[in-house]
Amino acid sequence: MVDVVITYETLFDILRKEKSKQDLQQLPGDFYGQLVAYLRQKKADVEAAGGFSSPGAQKALIQYKNVQKILRELYERRERKIIEMALNRARSESNIVDTTPLLREEKSFLEECATLLGQHKTRLLSLVLEGEAPEGTVVPEPSTETEEESESTESSEPTADPVAEPADPSPPVPGEERVEVPAVDISIIASQDACSVRFVAPVPKFLGLKGEVHGPFSPGDTAELPGKIASVLLKKKRVEVA
Repeated sequence: MVDVVITYETLFDILRKEKSKQDLQQLPGDFYGQLVAYLRQKKADVEAAGGFSSPGAQKALIQYKNVQKILRELYERRERKIIEMALNRARSESNIVDTTPLLREEKSFLEECATLLGQHKTRLLSLVLEGEAPEGTVVPEPSTETEEESESTESSEPTADPVAEPADPSPPVPGEERVEVPAVDISIIASQDACSVRFVAPVPKFLGLKGEVHGPFSPGDTAELPGKIASVLLKKKRVEVA
């Protein structure tokens, strides 16, 4: 057992070691008992100097608050390490974790955390891995849609590629006059932030550069599109500059 006499300097040194080491540091078994006695003495020093609002007690008050600050940080450091120990125990489902550095007051915290984590794993992950639904989870009914219908539905959704080239339009109807798209400098269009275009062929809906949905468009429709998208459509002869 570690033998330590609690002083401001020893508390500061304990915190320094806890911060610099990855593992939980060994403390005397009666550490919290000594802390309570030490804080009571510091509080008594403040009151003896005139109380917490007395100008003459400022030195004692500052030290009292500094001790509280050190204790709070020490507790939080150890707390994080104990939670990590509980995680390791729950994940390994064994008691191989070394609990020697734990204080009596901390051992119950470790046990409660490990138990809670293990119960959560059983109620959620273990059930899902077996194809079972956790309590309160709504499982959708199996779809009766055929694979062919599913592919047809997916094809109507916007493409994930923001500058994906639209599919080729339907072949021209006999006797129908094709619209000739005037030549433009596509590289200039691509460098612009936006470009107004007029559609000369049908284009299905698609996703823009920021995930926004465009379309679908029919011949004669006009729209202002990002230059990169407009350049692709111009190259494929789907649009003309409006």
